[in-house]
Amino acid sequence: MKDLEVIKELPIIKTNFKDVKVSLKETIAKYRGIVVTEEGLQDCKATQKELAGLRNKIDDFRKTVKKDMEVPIREFEGQCKELMGLISDAEQPIKEGITIFDNKRREEKRNKALELIQESIQAYQLNEKYSSNLTVLDKYLNLSASAKSVKEDIAQRAASLAKEQQDELKLKEIEKSTILATIESANVNIKSKLKFEDFDRYINMNYPLDKIVKEINIRAEAISKAENPPEPPKEEIKPIDKVNEQKVIHTHSKLVQKQAKEIETLYFYELRVVANGENMLKLKELVQSEGFKYETLNKGIFKK
Repeated sequence: MKDLEVIKELPIIKTNFKDVKVSLKETIAKYRGIVVTEEGLQDCKATQKELAGLRNKIDDFRKTVKKDMEVPIREFEGQCKELMGLISDAEQPIKEGITIFDNKRREEKRNKALELIQESIQAYQLNEKYSSNLTVLDKYLNLSASAKSVKEDIAQRAASLAKEQQDELKLKEIEKSTILATIESANVNIKSKLKFEDFDRYINMNYPLDKIVKEINIRAEAISKAENPPEPPKEEIKPIDKVNEQKVIHTHSKLVQKQAKEIETLYFYELRVVANGENMLKLKELVQSEGFKYETLNKGIFKK
């Protein structure tokens, strides 16, 4: 390919800058020292507008000249982009092909890493919990990563996970021993014995040991209360002396009589009795005897 050659001619702008500067200073000299007052406010506004017009005129002229001077620069940029486009058209298929092969190599590296991970899991006897943490890292897929460095890194991570797993198993054994001892102690005073299986799930749920021990004691106490309910208190029978006994009997007798009277059925008759004086006295004695109640509604001499 032939190299791109550029013959640069830096833009040269010649102006009558000095003459304009001198003239401008003379022009704005008359504006210096103007004090804005209420009486001369309108004149000051007109003066400010005139100065702004001069400033804008110079700025517009600057922009126009700059735009004209940038024309060859824009043409040069367009030419360079056109050449770059030709290169990109030829480069793109090659880049795509390289990407395909690189991805294939990365996939091969991934499969190799998975194979090494599986070997380490078996070698260090990692359980499901810890083996799931031994994953393929992005750095294993780098095209520059060597198989040796990947293997060493996986082995190092597996060893670290194996230690964590072993520490956890030891801790669980300690917890199990404590729980068994607590259950054995609690079972001494109860018939329905507690079993380790009743609390094994708490270990799997990572419950704190003190809470598991507390739960064992609570259950044992509940079983003990159920197996040994408290006896009802016995009522104390006090001896009754003869005087009080007679009072009780007498009171009871009166109560029975009162109840008998309360439930006795009473009858009434409304009669008109006609008799002589002697028989009336006999009737009066009868109704005034015990067991009768009467009320005189009317009385007088019977007329035939």
